[in-house]
Amino acid sequence: MTNNLEVRIADLVDLENRDLKGQDITVKGYLAGKPDESLDDGYNYPFIDQDLNGILVKSRNKLENLESGQWFHVSGKLDHTHQQELHVTSDADVSKFRTQLETPSYSRQFSSSVKKVVDGDTIHLETPVLGTTKVRFVSIDTPETNYQGDSQGYYAEEATRQLQNLLPEGEDVSIRVGDEAFDQYGRLLAIVRKDEQNINMEMIRIGMAVPYFIYPNLDNLEEYGDAVVRAKEAGKGIWNPDRPIDELPYEFRFNKRGGPNKFVGHYETKRYVDPEKWESIPIEHRVFFLKEKDAIDAGYEKESSGC
Repeated sequence: MTNNLEVRIADLVDLENRDLKGQDITVKGYLAGKPDESLDDGYNYPFIDQDLNGILVKSRNKLENLESGQWFHVSGKLDHTHQQELHVTSDADVSKFRTQLETPSYSRQFSSSVKKVVDGDTIHLETPVLGTTKVRFVSIDTPETNYQGDSQGYYAEEATRQLQNLLPEGEDVSIRVGDEAFDQYGRLLAIVRKDEQNINMEMIRIGMAVPYFIYPNLDNLEEYGDAVVRAKEAGKGIWNPDRPIDELPYEFRFNKRGGPNKFVGHYETKRYVDPEKWESIPIEHRVFFLKEKDAIDAGYEKESSGC
């Protein structure tokens, strides 16, 4: 750790506070979620304070010494353009509190507004939620605009356009975080609502998204399942029989990675299959598990001969 300027996370959120972008600082924060995998720009670690002010700690390398749900001192350099992003280089830049503080108390419901639509299932917020402005719509999946340099073309652009129509810049939104607030990449997982409209479900209803339930976030599984069945029957969006999508979004990604890697369960029968048998589970009942142990812990039993 270095003798950097000590700054409160709240001061970085306060737009009237002096500009510290590009400076070396140290903050005290609670790690709200720990990523297991990196994004294109590295690993993203969301830290918050007791009042839920947040900062996103970014590292090119995985920080092995961090534990989710613990308080740390973090030293690094603030981003030159974004005062709420702190760049660190190694585990030497973080140290755990010897005496831990209480866990910050928060509900699952927050308010913010839309800064930018990134693609069909990702937006950036004006006001951070739990330390991040990047929101991945929980339990849905839309065609990829840029995955490892490749796009799913027409439907990727159409899904983005449709979400931009639903959530124009500056639109007030309600953010409800999932049972597990962050995914394996450190992105906030949430249901996004405009007034009373569930935008996650709306994207499925108009045929621009498919359900993508990853345990333990299973809220609305039956409703989303019904919506995708209706969208398929009506031939909406990616289900248009005259222009069907070549691969479902998660199929597109795992084919580029060399094959499926998540176990898949049937929500009603509570049976699960190996990753390569994912298509044997009807889309409206699919539950994905990052690890086989997760399926077992959730009460699912292995299906020996498929479903």
